[in-house]
Amino acid sequence: MPVRFFDPETIASPMNPYSHGAEVEAGSKLLYMAGQVGRRGPNREILPDFEDQVRQTYANIQEILKESGMDLTNLVKMTTYLTDRKNLEQMREIRKEILGGHKPAHTLIIAAGLAYEEYMIEVDCIAAA
Repeated sequence: MPVRFFDPETIASPMNPYSHGAEVEAGSKLLYMAGQVGRRGPNREILPDFEDQVRQTYANIQEILKESGMDLTNLVKMTTYLTDRKNLEQMREIRKEILGGHKPAHTLIIAAGLAYEEYMIEVDCIAAA
């Protein structure tokens, strides 16, 4: 993959599985993904449970990556928006489970709200191949 991840020893190491920086080789195919949420299928059902929303969010991300000929290992940068800090540890555990050892650069924001009141998580991404 034309990406290198960076965690310089001269700065504090990440406290969770992510990288401080990602470098994408010039000429790489880039995919910019809009924020994905816990909506499922063509009926656009919003899942009521936090864990289900997280898992559906990542399932949506995987489907978009697949459509572009990529997979989760192509993720370079992610931003996660949560509406409640109490869900932070659960989100991190599910993210670790889904991403395995892959550690894209990541930013986490605790937001007062998202586009719809029922949304508890939203994730936007950049992928490269």
